[in-house]
Amino acid sequence: MLRIVRRGDRHDPRDLTVSFRFEGEFVASFVQGQSDGLLPGETIKNIVHAAARRHGADEIEALALALAAEVIERQPRISKVRVEIAETRWQRLEAGGKTQAQTFLLGSPEERTAIVTSNGKQMSVVSGIDQLTVMRSAGFAPPRQTDKDDGKSDGLQPLLVGVLSVRWTYTSGDVTFGVYRQAVRNAVVETFAWHASQSVQHVLYAIADVVLSTCDEIREITLAFHERPYRPADLFSTGTENPDELFVVVDEPLGVVEVTVERSA
Repeated sequence: MLRIVRRGDRHDPRDLTVSFRFEGEFVASFVQGQSDGLLPGETIKNIVHAAARRHGADEIEALALALAAEVIERQPRISKVRVEIAETRWQRLEAGGKTQAQTFLLGSPEERTAIVTSNGKQMSVVSGIDQLTVMRSAGFAPPRQTDKDDGKSDGLQPLLVGVLSVRWTYTSGDVTFGVYRQAVRNAVVETFAWHASQSVQHVLYAIADVVLSTCDEIREITLAFHERPYRPADLFSTGTENPDELFVVVDEPLGVVEVTVERSA
């Protein structure tokens, strides 16, 4: 759904995808075919639309918390609910050197995500960033070794391209979500840009360390890097040198590195 938040002449689009998972007493529904206790799809849609009208201008975590509370209250047969929200970003269009207040371009594949799990008494809030595509063309790892015997290197740096996903869990549901989300994203991009990393594992742990050191309300963080492999193009047959300037995508299985770092007790 698309929620337009209107603040005078300035409009802010919120492009949201919402999904639910329920746990509860549904044996009669699946075994005997009874519909008692089930929330029809139309009812769920109406709940989402009404909540988006009331909370659509808030952070997606706040919307997910409101949806979880309403579902638990409305249907006593549901013992646990999981609400997942993904937000696609729209960027403001620039025309004539001026940023437009009511005209937009679809942004990058990057998404904001939020997952709230609640049983009515306890809840878990997990925020995230998905499809953050990053590239580092130099300075990522030690230069390649050309001769293992003499230890000399060619001075050329490997190219690193991939998609980064981040998930972090809060210590409570009473958090300024927007501030923490921006802090996490800043830690991700700045550490990826500046850290003298020796490997993907090295930079992912460095990001996690920065986040947990600066964000007290975050209990744990998981980072996953899906590498998109590129290799230098082979120009030997053309008699042309290729000092790591021309690359081609390699058709091979994607490498995935994942790390979860928890705050010490």
